[in-house]
Amino acid sequence: MALKLRATWLVLVVFLVSLPLWADANLDYQNRGDRFEGVKPKPVSGYDIEVISVLADYQEPSTQLPDQLRVGFYLQNQAPVHLTVREQDYRLYYWLDKVKPAKGWQTKSVNEYSWPTGPVLRQLDQKLNPYELGVLIRLGKETPAENEEIAPAVLYHARPPDKIGGYLFTMKTNGDARLSCKVLRGKESTELMTQAFRRLPGGRPFTVRWDAVGAQEGQYTLVCGGYFLDTNQPLHQTVQFLHKPTAR
Repeated sequence: MALKLRATWLVLVVFLVSLPLWADANLDYQNRGDRFEGVKPKPVSGYDIEVISVLADYQEPSTQLPDQLRVGFYLQNQAPVHLTVREQDYRLYYWLDKVKPAKGWQTKSVNEYSWPTGPVLRQLDQKLNPYELGVLIRLGKETPAENEEIAPAVLYHARPPDKIGGYLFTMKTNGDARLSCKVLRGKESTELMTQAFRRLPGGRPFTVRWDAVGAQEGQYTLVCGGYFLDTNQPLHQTVQFLHKPTAR
């Protein structure tokens, strides 16, 4: 009888130890004062193509997960700002949004938002590379759309870059697809960059990089077009953004 009880206890201990860290209700996605943050179930995406992140091509060196992370962005005109931080590829199911800055977002200015990693991120993965995260700052609309207006973000923890020399546009399609992307300036038709993807696996993130060194400050548009490989159904996505070479 004692042996049977000990075996049952051992099984229970093994079960509890094997539970994922995010079984802790404190890590659930919830209101944390100036933001909602936590582990959030993977959403069921009904969008043919979805923008996940638009970041400056910048990585600040770090040997461990910093105590806090910062997002900086320039807001040109008054508009509702919808800031989301999430994993580019789901592993921890981390999500942060519904940010309420203390002083509101300021136009014609670089805005910054910072949050501590201790309450959630450090509990999920102490060695997390911050650049596994994506940041998306939608202007106006809160939900995904075929035509997006985005404020590119800088993700850092101590010092932002002095200049911005490129951008990373991360997206995903809802099925295997072929896609071609290009960057245009304003209303001009000249292609500043083109990148083709012969086969994109559905549901997995992919990144379009634009080297913006030498590009003048102004409005630009990323235009992506293609089709699903199984149905030939067309795909189209545009991202309008302001390129501002200086990050401060």
